[in-house]
Amino acid sequence: MKRRKVLTVLLLIFGTSGVFGKQRSNPSPDSYQVAAVADSIIFKRALESIQNRVPLTYNAEVQRFIDIYITRQKSRISQMLGLSQYYFPIYKKVFENRNVPEELKYISVIESSLNPQAVSHMGATGPWQFLYEVGKLYGLKISDLVDERKDPFLAANAAASHLLESYYMYDDWLVAIASYNCGRNNIKWAMEKAGGKGDYWSIRQYLPTETQNYVPAYIATVYVMNHYWKHNIEPGTTDLPFETETISVSSPVTFSAIASASNLTTEEIARLNPAYLQGGIYGSEEYPQRLVLPANRKPYFDLVNDVMNGQTVSDARLQAANNIFYKTRGAGVKGTSRTRSGDQVIMYRVQRGDTLSSIVAQFKGATEEEIIVINKLKDSSSVKTGMVLKIIGG
Repeated sequence: MKRRKVLTVLLLIFGTSGVFGKQRSNPSPDSYQVAAVADSIIFKRALESIQNRVPLTYNAEVQRFIDIYITRQKSRISQMLGLSQYYFPIYKKVFENRNVPEELKYISVIESSLNPQAVSHMGATGPWQFLYEVGKLYGLKISDLVDERKDPFLAANAAASHLLESYYMYDDWLVAIASYNCGRNNIKWAMEKAGGKGDYWSIRQYLPTETQNYVPAYIATVYVMNHYWKHNIEPGTTDLPFETETISVSSPVTFSAIASASNLTTEEIARLNPAYLQGGIYGSEEYPQRLVLPANRKPYFDLVNDVMNGQTVSDARLQAANNIFYKTRGAGVKGTSRTRSGDQVIMYRVQRGDTLSSIVAQFKGATEEEIIVINKLKDSSSVKTGMVLKIIGG
């Protein structure tokens, strides 16, 4: 939104190479031309194969950004592919409901690298990078307690509104994308300078430099996020849950209270609920708020509702929820590997209400003595909530 340095990478010194890693010995000038034409056809057809409602024009400017992404930014693209497993389903749900082209989700990759905590030097905030005034204009609440620009769902809905308005004005999705970056006044001035022409490529030369780069970078991003495998880029991983549930909060509740009832850490809750700024959710009957939790925490949802109503959760009820969770979801298991004998090596986070004996009972073949020795504990009483234990079990 507005002009800002969201594309620092665009200022890199551009280098080119055989994009598919082809090795050519002592090539002649003519062979370079033939190879360039062949590569251009391959990229053009690749973009055509994934084009939906938004035109994915192929040209030298788009190729320039493709070259950057598949050579100098492989690790970033890998990270984006990992994070997209969490954020893109959120955007898809919003865009399908609003009849917005799903492929516009890639704008968020350019804007923030899918980071809800991103803040530009101009103050644009969140995964969709709304400035304060623009965010408020599109209905996002911003105060000392909450900044809904950081909420992936609500910010995506606001972005959908902005993009749809621009599309209705210009009847061109690429111009709508450009206006998201530079604002509608710059689009108006560019169209006037272009003699009334209204398509992006006709007005591009009259737009701010950043916006001239923005749309080619968008098209290149769509390409690389879909054809990464052609360039030896592997999707990264994310510890964000693939499935979540949303609970309505109509009274104030702290993250620590929710954590105590769900056996999540406050950090995990904050990461799924980045809009809340003071370590809690200040909902009310008049203005209920959204709490996002991992879907596999359903055994704890009744307890979470209780703490939201000001009730205290007993250790017995928490342990009962733990037992259900362990059996159905393997709660607390952070990661596993296998020993040579075939037993699993499990990294287990101690839950509130756990004892060493109750932990041992969850894992076949595990013993208290072995856990104490492996984890260098003084005795069984050394086990504390939140501690991560290495456990060997069948």
